[in-house]
Amino acid sequence: MTADDQTDEQLMRATAGSDAAAFQKLLDRYSQRVFGLAWRLCADKTEAEDLTQEVFFKVWRNAGAWQPQAKLETWLYRILYNLFIDSRRRIKIQPDALSEDIQSDDNTPEQNLIRKKNIQEVAAAVNSLPDRQKEALILCYYQGLKAKEAAEILSVSQGALESLLFRARQTLKEKLKLKE
Repeated sequence: MTADDQTDEQLMRATAGSDAAAFQKLLDRYSQRVFGLAWRLCADKTEAEDLTQEVFFKVWRNAGAWQPQAKLETWLYRILYNLFIDSRRRIKIQPDALSEDIQSDDNTPEQNLIRKKNIQEVAAAVNSLPDRQKEALILCYYQGLKAKEAAEILSVSQGALESLLFRARQTLKEKLKLKE
C-alpha cells in the first residue's frame, strides 16, 4: 500500500512513529486547506504561512495524541485556531483576501472599481463584528465548514454557533443596508 492509498488514521499512526514519508503525505493532503483558513483568519500571507508551519510542527510532535474518532481536518483546524487565538484576538480581513474569491477577468474597469469598493465595504463590516461572530462567519462561510465542525473548533454548542452566525448576518445586513 502506498502513502496515497493510506487513510488519515494510518498516516497519523505512522507519523506518531516518526515516519517522515507519512508526515509528508499529511502535509500534501492538508497544508493548503490549513493555510487557506489561516490566511482568512489573519489576512496576512506571512503570518498564515507561519501558523500553518506551526500547526504541522505540532502534528509531528503530537501525532500520537490524535484520536481516530475525531476527523483529522477538524483536529488540524482546532490546532490552527488555538494558535491563532494565542497569537492575537483581533481578526482583520483585508479586502484583497476577499477579492480572490469573487474576481472575474470579464469585468470592465468600471465594474472592477465598483466591485473593489463593495469588497472593501464588506471587509470593513466583517472587521467590525465582535470576535466570536467573525470567527464563526469565517469558518462557516469562507472555509465552508459544517456547523458541527465549526462549533467544535470554537468550543461552543451547535446552537451557540447558529446564534453567532445569526447575529453576525443581522449586523452585516444592517451595516451594509441589505434588503431581504
